[in-house]
Amino acid sequence: MFDSFPYDSWSDAVGDFWAWGGHNSTGTYVLTVLGCVLVACALIGWFWLDRRTLERRAAALRTPEMLGAPEP
Repeated sequence: MFDSFPYDSWSDAVGDFWAWGGHNSTGTYVLTVLGCVLVACALIGWFWLDRRTLERRAAALRTPEMLGAPEP
């Protein structure tokens, strides 16, 4: 059977390449900063979208049909 992913034959150089460098390397810090920026952007986008949704719902509740007296 063909083994395309032999764990025991990988050296530290191959592992460092696929992990953007070993511990305490520039790649580790770059990916950490990129991850933090991505999380911050996702949170900002989530709150922005939620605020727009709430504003649309509030505007729909302020329509004359919603503010008028109920029909008997």
